[in-house]
Amino acid sequence: MGIPFLLFLGPCLFVEQAVLFAIPFRFIESTSGIGDLLLLIWLTICWVIFKVRINKYSEKTIGNTYSGKYINILDYFIVSLMIITIIGFSLVLNEFNIVKGVYDKFIILMSLFLGFFIIKDIAHHTEANVLKDFLYTIVVINTIASGMYFIHQGLHITLYATHNEYLTEIIDGETITRTFWFMPNLLFFSISYLLVVKRSKPFISIILLIINILAVYISYTRSFLIIAVILFILYYLLSGYKSRNFGKSIKNLIIIGISSLAMFLAVSSFLPTSTQYFISRFEELGENPSFTPANNLVYRFYKTGVVINKMDPGKVLFGHGSVTETQSPVVKFVNKATADMAWAEIIFRWGYLGLILFFLLYVFSIFKAFLLFMSTDGLISQFALLLLLTILSQAIEGFTQFTIMYPNRFALALWHFGIMSALLIAYNSHENLKNIEN
Repeated sequence: MGIPFLLFLGPCLFVEQAVLFAIPFRFIESTSGIGDLLLLIWLTICWVIFKVRINKYSEKTIGNTYSGKYINILDYFIVSLMIITIIGFSLVLNEFNIVKGVYDKFIILMSLFLGFFIIKDIAHHTEANVLKDFLYTIVVINTIASGMYFIHQGLHITLYATHNEYLTEIIDGETITRTFWFMPNLLFFSISYLLVVKRSKPFISIILLIINILAVYISYTRSFLIIAVILFILYYLLSGYKSRNFGKSIKNLIIIGISSLAMFLAVSSFLPTSTQYFISRFEELGENPSFTPANNLVYRFYKTGVVINKMDPGKVLFGHGSVTETQSPVVKFVNKATADMAWAEIIFRWGYLGLILFFLLYVFSIFKAFLLFMSTDGLISQFALLLLLTILSQAIEGFTQFTIMYPNRFALALWHFGIMSALLIAYNSHENLKNIEN
């Protein structure tokens, strides 16, 4: 499973230059969505190998430990979205004579949901301690990417020379660059994991946590910093609520606040220009919103509104399906709008019905994660809180960038929902939870 997640992290680890990972794809002539199709192929290969292995060693799997109901409400939302995707694909084939790219786009959209069920099945049949260690490996890899991102962005030592910067500004004679192409994309998952899941060497977790926070800082993204603060506050409040010890939680928050202030002062003295630029971005929030100079939240909603206005009135319910730029020139604008708000393409592809289903997927996942966190102890409880924080952060992040609609990442875009669905099987089998190691 390491290969699909390396592909998911993509350019930030120079994985796109690793020819070995592209071997299963070299005989396929299509070039449309090559990254997404390659990710789906590798995910499927890993799943097949996994299924063969668990059939041989079935007595060691968590699937035999948990005998709860396999299908849950999250699965129903995903299946409903799959049905809408198939309907949209059929309508596109019926409507257009030229269907170039439609088949590829359909597979890519379906990979979003196929990946959910693959990850769910793997998590369901994996021992809790093994899953814990695997997720920790992902955190370590993301932290390595965060360190390289900080070196490139903060220290201006060029590591990524193959892609243009999103924004370049000169402040007090120093160049400030912003880019999201090679930014580590599991920052909030990593921060949540390092907060929630207890490790035998907490000092190492603190170091990893600081590196991921520095990556958030050097992105100069206001929403990212706000999300990171929310994660810390929610973690301590929810932990205090469960233990009925709010005094300790408040004390920890104060300590974290003081430590964060000290860290900010240290970084600001080391990178004064970067700090000045980041502070100026928050000062912009007090100015009147403008559509052209700044890509603020008002402008993002405006572009999403334009996408809705450009949709065929007869397709606002189920969406336009798997159309490409060949069938509709609107797709080009949709792609640009989605870079700033994931919900733009969700509405375009799956319509308002799809938007409602995605909304319910997020809401029920967070709600179920909270119930699971409150009802269990040990690793299962930690996983539930981890997923709650991760899914919530992604929901907020969806108003600022691609998130689950990011190109080349579709097959693993809903991976945390897949793990959440697997944990719900454990939730429906309370007696077996006693067998889980803390």
